[in-house]
Amino acid sequence: MARSRRSHRSRKRRAVSNTAAPTSPPSCIEKKTTLFIKETESLQSYWSRTKAILKYKLVPTIFVLIFTPAVQFLACQANNPASSFEFERILGNAFSWKVVTIFFCWALLFLYIPSRTFNGPSTDFGYVPVYVDNGMLYYIASFITYLVLHVIYPDLSLDIYNNMPYILGSLNLFALILCIILQYMGINRPQTSEKLARSPLMYEFFVGMEIHPRLLGVDVKQWTNCRVGMMSWQNPHYCFPIVGSREGSINPGHAANVSIQTIYIAKFFLWETGYFNTLDMILDRAGYYICWGCLVWVPCLYTYSSFYLVEHHSTFTSQGAIIIALIGLIAIAVNFQIDYEKQIFRDTKGDCKIWGEPAKYIKAVNQITKQPSYLSVSVPYFN
Repeated sequence: MARSRRSHRSRKRRAVSNTAAPTSPPSCIEKKTTLFIKETESLQSYWSRTKAILKYKLVPTIFVLIFTPAVQFLACQANNPASSFEFERILGNAFSWKVVTIFFCWALLFLYIPSRTFNGPSTDFGYVPVYVDNGMLYYIASFITYLVLHVIYPDLSLDIYNNMPYILGSLNLFALILCIILQYMGINRPQTSEKLARSPLMYEFFVGMEIHPRLLGVDVKQWTNCRVGMMSWQNPHYCFPIVGSREGSINPGHAANVSIQTIYIAKFFLWETGYFNTLDMILDRAGYYICWGCLVWVPCLYTYSSFYLVEHHSTFTSQGAIIIALIGLIAIAVNFQIDYEKQIFRDTKGDCKIWGEPAKYIKAVNQITKQPSYLSVSVPYFN
């Protein structure tokens, strides 16, 4: 009898458990939550696609189409605002190609001269770039050579000034061809073991393919950034004041302008090995952005104030120009001190003093090399 009751209760429990519980319809809040999640995911997907289109397709194309011809427009406006655009300036002329070829070979020569070498930071794929450490020699030799050439060829500065739009045209063509070559090399003949995912061609052209490509036995970015780029910023500052002073004396404002920039550039060559540790050399790939920028944009825009002052004299008095020059020199001195602090901090890994106090820093991990890294947070340090 007891067994029968237990069997009956067991069958009853099984019947209850097998009976499907009625499902209640989703509440209004659950519906809204689900809808909100779907809309958020859809919006995120939309912005991701939009960002990808902007980054990989629109921005590179717009930059190339706008900034490439912009240098010709700027040169014409400063040299002779009344002159109309001439297509032949884009192609350069015999004088411009002669100047550009000699200058490029001169910059290349100093990378072949036996000198000390400097090893840059290792990449995450194990490549250690090797640079030539003779920047100050190159700077001084270039200055002396320009003065000697000016004695032999007194109209050199005037001819450079009058042909500046053509010189920029030659630089433009050369830089674009170089970027195409670098892109081809990066796609078909990479020089390192780096595994790089493919992107749209225009993006690869704009950003570049390889971080440390070499051509003719030299590091491409040292040649474009440090030697051609920086000296094409400096040389016009010898040239334009000479042209501007052809009426007898140099304008005080022009003199202040040239002095500040000349001292800054000289400081760069004194500190050139420090530049090899900057993001330009560590992360930027050799493409339109960095190579065209140094070969064309730097000699166009960075010299533009001095170029403009040849025909449009500054209204600064001598006293005003001296004050501006002193402010500029103070800024350069602060910049040099900061660069020096960064160099000491890197070399000692934070075991140093900055302005008389022990350096303060944060321990981190380098996301490229996965090695320990130290980030300075000392007050006088600016990065």
